[in-house]
Amino acid sequence: MVVTVHYVGFHPTMILDGFEKLRVSKPIEKVYILYDKKNDRYGAVSKYNAQRLAQVISFFKPILVGVNPLSYDSLFTKLYSILDLEVRVNKRDVYIDCTDMPQEAMSAVITLSIIFGSASPDSTPMPTPTVYVYTMSAERRGEFIPPPDSPAFYEWIEEKDSKRGVDMELIPLPSAKLELIEEDVDESKERKVLEVLYKKKGHADSLKTLIEWCEGVNAADKPRVKNEYSRLVTRLSRKGLVYKSYGGKVRKIGLTEFGRILISAILNSEKFKERVRDAEKQRSLKPLVGTVLEL
Repeated sequence: MVVTVHYVGFHPTMILDGFEKLRVSKPIEKVYILYDKKNDRYGAVSKYNAQRLAQVISFFKPILVGVNPLSYDSLFTKLYSILDLEVRVNKRDVYIDCTDMPQEAMSAVITLSIIFGSASPDSTPMPTPTVYVYTMSAERRGEFIPPPDSPAFYEWIEEKDSKRGVDMELIPLPSAKLELIEEDVDESKERKVLEVLYKKKGHADSLKTLIEWCEGVNAADKPRVKNEYSRLVTRLSRKGLVYKSYGGKVRKIGLTEFGRILISAILNSEKFKERVRDAEKQRSLKPLVGTVLEL
């Protein structure tokens, strides 16, 4: 059984669409609906839409919870209470819908998902209750923006840029560093596995194939090497970076979507650093500011 948490702002229909997709594949036990409790126009819209959504899914007897979505402390406190009850006490997976959340709320969600344990939807199922974070993409975007190169387009941009910043607020984060790839593990064989899978279209048809890609032909015949890579793949699977699927005696191994994104980012960061170093060498009289680095 799973629990869902939804923040409702301006798009209750999109949130309902996501809920309907989720309940087809997951047995939903409980639903929490968060809404903006501030006494302003945004709060009025959010509360009204939350009540509308609650009526539509009344069969699930949703629990409405008021929060200040612009306050990290408010969202963190309320959501922590929900996750502490549902994940730690009730031992249920929790799906958090971030479709309508502002950035202050999103930062709290990501921090809490790390604290309570998170996973990608395509990763190996976790043995313990897990937090999943998702968002719904819009069918259409930007239809309210005037056509580019029209006078109204530039007037609209100037109007949207009329707000001024008041204060800077650092987002509270855990002090412990999250090590997805352990650099001190056998000279980072974790990264080697991810990189090899990435370059081989994302998956290997068996553990033996993966070992041969990483260590060479016949390497899989050595029990020590086979056991080492079996443990390595299991560790990466627990981190949500690779998945293992079984078909008879063959165990297919592949990158999860998050694993693919992570290793792609690592490889691109190295290219980026090279581009920056090259640009710095060539900028003798002109500053780097304004230089476009295309990756």
